[in-house]
Amino acid sequence: MLFPGMAIASIVILAIFFRGSLSDALAFVQRPLAAFGTWIGNKTVGAFDAATVSPERVANLETERDQVVVDHAELERLRVENQELRTQLGFLDRRGERSVACSIVSRSIGPDASAFVIDRGTDDGVIVGAPAISGDGILVGKVVSAYSGSATVRVISDRDSATAVTILNGTRTIGIAEGMSGALLSLRYIPQDERIQVNDIVVTSGLESNVPSGLVVGIVNAVTTDATAPFQSAVLEPLGDARRLSVVSVLLPESL
Repeated sequence: MLFPGMAIASIVILAIFFRGSLSDALAFVQRPLAAFGTWIGNKTVGAFDAATVSPERVANLETERDQVVVDHAELERLRVENQELRTQLGFLDRRGERSVACSIVSRSIGPDASAFVIDRGTDDGVIVGAPAISGDGILVGKVVSAYSGSATVRVISDRDSATAVTILNGTRTIGIAEGMSGALLSLRYIPQDERIQVNDIVVTSGLESNVPSGLVVGIVNAVTTDATAPFQSAVLEPLGDARRLSVVSVLLPESL
């Protein structure tokens, strides 16, 4: 009978001598054991998860997530509206214009026609022809129909829209800015002796009923000249973008 010390020494010697074969043997045994252990672990975790996170709990978590997203979107909308209204109020205070703040409730913006509906109407003093502005006095459109609690505003880039304007150049050239297909305006019948350049600012001239002077319309995008023609023309890029607005201010007649 071997003493314990001699038995241990014998095992160590055999392990050193047969370490390659022993390692392979142990690996052979370990592989199925490890796979079995992994399978047991997955089943256990899966069963635990299924027991702790029920379908009802998953549905509640998804509902909570959706509500957080909706709340965030609403807060962002209110933040943008508040900033826009603050800018509009600053302009109106400086100009002393009477106005009513309106929310855009629907819109139809396209190459053939561009308009939107606001939630204020004749009960609030809104009249046909009144200008709708955004930001720091930027003309967006004009009211074309008004009812007791709502009104329709035609965007200045609409093909049926026409606005009396002044180009802020050396001679303060006046003209009519008309809507084109798309989002641009055209200014035609400009005498050849008028000097117009790209990036000139265009504002309302005040020669149109209920539309005060100085509202920003846009900037000159391109100028077309022809020495043989009596007039030149320009393309204007409006600064107001009705697609991105949620609130506007409609200027009220001074007599009201």
